[in-house]
Amino acid sequence: MAGGRVTAGPGRRRRRLRPRTAAIAGLVVLILTAASVPVLNVFAYSPARTVAAYLADIGAGDAQGALSRLLTGEVENGSALVDEALAGAPSLPERVTVLRSEVDGTSASVTAEYDLDGSTRTAEFELTRGEGTWGLFHRWLIVVDELPQLALEVDGASAIRLNSADVEVGRESLPVLYPVEYNVGFAQEYFRSAVEGVTALEPGQELEASLAPEPTDRLREEVEELVHAHLDECVKATTLLPAGCTFGHDSNNEILGEVSWEMVSYPAVRLQSERNRLVVAPAAASAQVKGKYRDIVTAAESELDETVRFTFTAAVTVEDGQPRIVPLTPGLASGAQETE
Repeated sequence: MAGGRVTAGPGRRRRRLRPRTAAIAGLVVLILTAASVPVLNVFAYSPARTVAAYLADIGAGDAQGALSRLLTGEVENGSALVDEALAGAPSLPERVTVLRSEVDGTSASVTAEYDLDGSTRTAEFELTRGEGTWGLFHRWLIVVDELPQLALEVDGASAIRLNSADVEVGRESLPVLYPVEYNVGFAQEYFRSAVEGVTALEPGQELEASLAPEPTDRLREEVEELVHAHLDECVKATTLLPAGCTFGHDSNNEILGEVSWEMVSYPAVRLQSERNRLVVAPAAASAQVKGKYRDIVTAAESELDETVRFTFTAAVTVEDGQPRIVPLTPGLASGAQETE
């Protein structure tokens, strides 16, 4: 109607109210958030919560989660700071209890109790307050000047097994997480070591593991094949003293023509360490030599048929991934020759 007053409909009124409602809702959120910050800082973002969460991450095998709660110095080699190094651990922290938590400004001290390897242990943690999340929530970090260090003395392997992690062996010690019980050892194709256990309990702790190589059954089997092949090559000789071999037959008579050899019994191959080297343990063996000879006194010709007993031993090495043997000085048994 011309000149009449226009009244807003319900739809338009609702549209005008929406910005005001949104503003009020946002203000309420800010008020509630501000009110909740002190509560969250006390509980969800407290030093005690950080320590409990760190130990829970270790117990769950979450290496990265645990590391994110630490303030450490520069770590050059993190190969042992992985989930696999926690997986398969003989023992990880369980039943964690925070006994004490004290805050002094931006620093805090927390005492926690946990079970590890069947024992209840108590540990002190020093923390510092970092930058707040969104500028509101405090973030506490456990101060670790230096992680526990695992020094390795390994002979016969370039990598070791740290729980379930394969770790390259270097000259420097390996930083590891704590509190964790570790099994250290190696098992390769030709050499293995006994498993050694070490337990990291606190920052800066120095741990050591010395791993000595032991030959595997696979190496013994391949060395046995090499020994047989070596002796089989030796008995192809047609002289009384096969070149490069650890047995022979000594005779004062004149040998007529060539002789033939045949292995009678091979040495039992057993590997052992001797003067910082691996050897085939000395073992008895025998070979038979046949031919003809002329007696130097009577000039009578006779058949040569002798069983020669000898001792076999050899040094064992692995070069370019392949076993090798080097026969050692012959050890002919005294009076070991007999006629059949």
